[in-house]
Parts: sequence; structure tokens; C-alpha cells
Amino acid sequence: MMKLQTYAGISLVATLAIVYHAFSSRGQFYPAMVYLSTSKISLVLLLNMGLVIMCTMWQLTKKIFLGSLREAEVERLNEQSWREVMEILFAITIFRQDFSVSFLAMVTTLLLIKALHWLAQKRVEYIETTPSVPMLSHVRIVSFLGFLLVLDSLFLYSSVSNLIRTQKASVSLFFSFEYMILATTTVSTFVKYVFYVTDMLKEGQWEKKPVYTFYLELIRDLLHLSMYLCFFLAIFTYYGVPLHLIRELYETFRNFKLRIADYIRYRKLTSNMNDRFPDATPEELNASDATCIICREEMTTAKKLLCGHLFHVSCLRSWLERQHTCPTCRALVVPPDSGTGTAGGHRGSQSDAHQQGKLLSIAIVVLSFNFCVTT
Repeated sequence: MMKLQTYAGISLVATLAIVYHAFSSRGQFYPAMVYLSTSKISLVLLLNMGLVIMCTMWQLTKKIFLGSLREAEVERLNEQSWREVMEILFAITIFRQDFSVSFLAMVTTLLLIKALHWLAQKRVEYIETTPSVPMLSHVRIVSFLGFLLVLDSLFLYSSVSNLIRTQKASVSLFFSFEYMILATTTVSTFVKYVFYVTDMLKEGQWEKKPVYTFYLELIRDLLHLSMYLCFFLAIFTYYGVPLHLIRELYETFRNFKLRIADYIRYRKLTSNMNDRFPDATPEELNASDATCIICREEMTTAKKLLCGHLFHVSCLRSWLERQHTCPTCRALVVPPDSGTGTAGGHRGSQSDAHQQGKLLSIAIVVLSFNFCVTT
């Protein structure tokens, strides 16, 4: 596959050649500019050069803030890119009357900025699961998130200003929505990173972290769901049914529902961990590798899961925030029943179901209120 440097060099030579041909054959500035803006070959080469410049700036930004990408980040980038390209193509069919060169440039810019957001989220996840992270990595990720927030704010301000100036539905509605989603995602990612740093300074003993993280993600999902509903209704009113939003609406609502279920499961697993998971005996620590697989540090005290694997209690609590399986063998982490019979377990399940029902009811009321306001 041709490298970007080689392709950029060829594109630059072709662009300089067509510009030289335009000025040498026309002789004056204005006729040369008319030729460059009307000739199909010239337009293709100039647009290609513009794309090369944007890709070069994207690569430079990635190099400054992230350095070389890990394999998981490259996979995330490839998977998300194809899906976003398909959604953008659906969106273009809705705004086909506004299709122009500037619209194409704005769409390309949006895709490149979205790609930076995907990498930022993946890098924060990597930092959260890495025991020791250099200070430079913290400085770069904080600067990167601030840079992305500034970009989102500038493009959001430009799109909203254009909507206010024209006072009619246009493609600016689409870009306003997209950059609003990106801005809220950036803020959520930064706050989540602040939670991680706070927990790290407290040596992993901040017990309120999962609660605050849950409410943060719950508020973010509610905001996104409300934005999707508002945008869906606006597009439906002025343009027709936005097919590219149906999947996003479904996934956002499904993630919101799963978020509540995961939190209830986490609370059940981590409540009274000292009683639910027995302490490992010195004989068990000596018989097995006394290294915690989560933090890669030696264990003097540890908790034992039902599958027999040992972990630090703080590491286990942190792991259960994201997964409900054993980090070693992937067996389900099922704590022993706290009750003495089936009646106690039945009451516990009824309590969990009641709590989940209350949270879902609150969510439905909030979404119904948003729907009434928008209509």
C-alpha cells in the first residue's frame, strides 16, 4: 500500500503542474483561476490536494498527542470508519440539495475529527487499565482532550451561527448535531479520566468512583438519547425519515438500558466483598503465582474467586467495574448466596428487579418529557 508521504509528493507535483499549465496557457491571473475552477481535471487534482493536506494534518495531530497507535486502537479505527462512512452516505442522500464542494470538505473534516475522538476514548481506556503510566502520557491525553473540545466548540459555534443567520433548516443542522454529540462525549471522557486520576491518587481506595462513573455515563447516554430524538424529529419534519439515525437511536437506548443492568449487577457483586469473597490463605498464596494478573504486582493478601484465582481486593473491584468475569479464566464471577435459603435469594432478586424498574421508570419519564418539549 502506498504510503502517505509518497502519495502526498505525487499529488503535490500534479497540483503544481496543473497550476503552472493554467498560468502559462492563460497568461493572466483571472483567466487562470477561471480555468482552474471549471476544468474537471483541475478540480479533481485540487480536491485531491486538499484531501492530502487534511490527512497530513490529521497524521501530525495524531503523532503529537498520541504517538504510535496500538493494535487495539487501529482495529477500533478501522471498524468505526466503515460504519461512519456508510452513515454519512445515508445522510448525504437527505441533504442532497445542499451538496457542494464545501459540503464535501466539511463531511471529510467531520470524519477525521470523529476518528480523533475514537482514538482519544481508546487511549483513555488503555491508561485506565495500565498500572504505571508515564507523566508524559497524562500530559498528552489531557492536552489532546482539550484540543478536541476546542475543535468541537469552534465547529459547533460555526454551524449554529449559520443556522441562526439563515433561519431555515439546512445541512448546518446536521453538523450542529454531530459536533454537539462529539463535544458531550469529549467532556464525558475527560471527567471519566479525572475520576481515574483521583482514584489513582487515593491508591485505588476511592469507593465512590463506580457510583460517580455510573451517573456520569447515565447522564451522557440521556443527553445523547435526547439529542438523537430532537434531531430525528427535526429531520423528519423538514426532510423525511432519517434512516441513518434509526440504528443510533436503538443502540443508544439499548446501551442506556444495559448500563443500568450492569450497575445493579456491579453493586450486587461488590457489596460486602470481604464476606462474599474469602481471603486467600498463606498456603494458597505460596502454592500459586503470588502475582496479581490485573496490576502485575506481588500479593501479600488477596481475595479468592469461586474459580480459585487470586487478586488484590482493590484490583478486583476496579476490574468488576468493566467486566463480570474472572480476568484469568473468564469464568462468571458469581458470589455465594448471602441468604440461607431460597426465600432470601428470592427477596434479593425482587429487590434488584424493583430497583431496576425504578431506574427505568425515571428514564422513561425524562425521555417522555423531552419528547413533549420537542413536539
